[in-house]
Amino acid sequence: MENWNDADFARAWATENPADDGGRKQGLDLLIAILANHLAGRATPTRTLDLGCGHGVIAERVLREIAGTTVVGVDGSPPMLDMARERLEPYAERFMLTQVSFETMTTDALIGGPFDAAIAVQSIHNCSDEGKQRTLASVRSVMTPGGLFLQLDRIRLVTPALFGVYRSVWDAVGSIYNRQQNEGATFAEHDALRATRGDKPGSLEQNLLWLREAGFAQVAAVQVVGIRALIAAVVE
Repeated sequence: MENWNDADFARAWATENPADDGGRKQGLDLLIAILANHLAGRATPTRTLDLGCGHGVIAERVLREIAGTTVVGVDGSPPMLDMARERLEPYAERFMLTQVSFETMTTDALIGGPFDAAIAVQSIHNCSDEGKQRTLASVRSVMTPGGLFLQLDRIRLVTPALFGVYRSVWDAVGSIYNRQQNEGATFAEHDALRATRGDKPGSLEQNLLWLREAGFAQVAAVQVVGIRALIAAVVE
């Protein structure tokens, strides 16, 4: 079970999962490009919410590559926030970090808004379905009209009969887009590994529904590779 509040575990995970490895980088490049294009059309300065900022690797790219935006990073793990604070020190005037649990998140916890954009990278799948819904509703409430939410995360495989198809996708193209963990040789093994890690992803359909129920006007999966999806949602 992943223990994000354990400093040794958090630092070991951060070392083993660099943002610039061959798998994760391309998906993140796409997210950053979409975010940059969106913010380029808005008056500066802009504000971006990093939901589940972890050790700050995504926030660092946003601050380095997108001029004129500030970043508010929220995460439930104190060790991760400590690492993020160290990493983002060169951008001291443009970022703010706060500890927030997705399970109990409310609008009041999301300080520094309203936000022109929000991102969630490999973070929401770690909490309960109720936590996901509460978090998405809170995020929606602090975004500006026309604000863009980008979610790049795991999704749950709910079609066991198609497991062989997913394996073929991972073998052919999955490593291009995502760092692939050991996903198992069978559906039963795959689901057991997911549970062992403590992952609680919703299906693609559930994620789209939760975003609509949270009040986002238009929602779409813009890229899906196996059990990884990039979902975009906009505020009217």
